[in-house]
Amino acid sequence: MNEEIPVYVQLGGQEAEWRMVVEGEGPWRLRLESPDGVESVASGDNVFEALRSVRAELAPKGVTICCNGARVDVRPSGISKSHGGWMVYVLHMRLPSTTRDLVPTFGRCPARLVGSVEEQDAYWERHLKNRKNWINFINPAWWIYFFLGFWAKPKKRQW
Repeated sequence: MNEEIPVYVQLGGQEAEWRMVVEGEGPWRLRLESPDGVESVASGDNVFEALRSVRAELAPKGVTICCNGARVDVRPSGISKSHGGWMVYVLHMRLPSTTRDLVPTFGRCPARLVGSVEEQDAYWERHLKNRKNWINFINPAWWIYFFLGFWAKPKKRQW
């Protein structure tokens, strides 16, 4: 499978549209192309992990990829990872993730929500620690959000 996806990047305060080429079906291979040529190539078990490798390679050059997979507060589920990591959950510290929190990995998002791979890992660690907090289980808002979230469809987020 080869697929071309337009992605937006921020370089030197300017936003531009580049092209992400996804090749294979596991391991996945990503190739980010600017108008000047190929900027980065990476592979991974799923597109989310491959995207993290591309981001880590381009960060020293000052290139920020503005897509949902680069947000600090996202992570794919285990099932999503096994199917390529094409969808990620937007994580909330005090609420469970539900289907309404699913967004496409390469969907556009504003640069202010994007962070480094290290910031993403730090948020994930805080989220995992917070999930073990016993207060979540006696919080009625948590349970209401949890049960109502299963009747919702994933949102199309327009930024």
